[in-house]
Amino acid sequence: RKQFPPNALSFHYRMNLFEMNGKYWTSLNILALMLLSRSVNPSKLEQASRNMSSSSTLSALQRARQLQAPKVCSTTGGETEHLDFWQAHETVIRDAWREWSSTTKLPPLEESSMISPQWLQHVQTLRKFPTQENEQRLHKELLDEPFKDVFLSPEFLTPRGIALIREHFRAINNSRIPTRRPNGMNRFGLVLDTETQGGVTYPEMDNMLDSLVENYLRPLGRSLYPDSIQEGDDVNFYAFTISYEADENKDIQLKEHSDASVVTFNINLNLPEEADYEGSSLLFENEQDKQSPFELLMTPGALCVHKGLHRHQALPIKSGQRHQLIIWLFGKHGVVRFAPYEEEEQLLTVEKRWSTTEESPHWKGRSGWFGLL
Repeated sequence: RKQFPPNALSFHYRMNLFEMNGKYWTSLNILALMLLSRSVNPSKLEQASRNMSSSSTLSALQRARQLQAPKVCSTTGGETEHLDFWQAHETVIRDAWREWSSTTKLPPLEESSMISPQWLQHVQTLRKFPTQENEQRLHKELLDEPFKDVFLSPEFLTPRGIALIREHFRAINNSRIPTRRPNGMNRFGLVLDTETQGGVTYPEMDNMLDSLVENYLRPLGRSLYPDSIQEGDDVNFYAFTISYEADENKDIQLKEHSDASVVTFNINLNLPEEADYEGSSLLFENEQDKQSPFELLMTPGALCVHKGLHRHQALPIKSGQRHQLIIWLFGKHGVVRFAPYEEEEQLLTVEKRWSTTEESPHWKGRSGWFGLL
């Protein structure tokens, strides 16, 4: 089980960043040793939570609402912040989300409402006729490449889709169930993960994310970066939300960093009436000229795709708000491959890229989001 959310500066916190055959970063984190050296035993904390759960006459939701979430402060290294709290209350919080979702009226997160018609059409065509011509047509008609290896689709989610998912987030924030910070740098947002302690997890949200990754994002990443992603390099994912607001008590910017992913998907969740925020552009490192970075502005519903190792930052927001859904893809046990594949090693065909696989633990056993599985 994940005991902490991956942090946005993961490579700065991993122990020595040692290599496996010169091709992979390992996911071993300093936190593992910290846990071993703590006087508090995490398994005992969880067992105590279970004991309290079994002896109490209150439901999981009632008990979770009695908890006082610790205040979030750190802007670096925050993945370890208040770790004991999330370990101690992991079970009751996870059960509370299930109970809450069964008693709360939430709108369905359906493909036909959320995904733009152009994306629906191209992906359904690729499922039925997985040819290089159809894959190249998707790239040409739906994606721009403003600079090398960074791709942008201006219309991935529909305004209706954004409104639906934001309605879920509003309900989550009003649930009175403690929520955990999204990563080690951003303080405001949600962990949307079935395994991370303190993560938000309930069927409608879980199924939407699983199917979004399985049907759209994983195949897209494989098609854009065949020299970096082959089978097994992207079987796991970690999803979270972040927000920036021109308020000194909120997250205003994000310092330069790289992600703990082989590929990152960044989706803007601003409503159309929130499109006039100022600042908060994404700034990507220019490897050819370090003094001339590339700047990218996110618009409502837009999807940005980039390699996790491509260093980037968020510039200060000057007015308004910017809301994002971030999804990282990586290999088993958190391994992130960084060495490129030789051409003869690039074995994923178009058909394999756009077909579903049971390798993903998030998808296995699920009936799917919209009948494409």
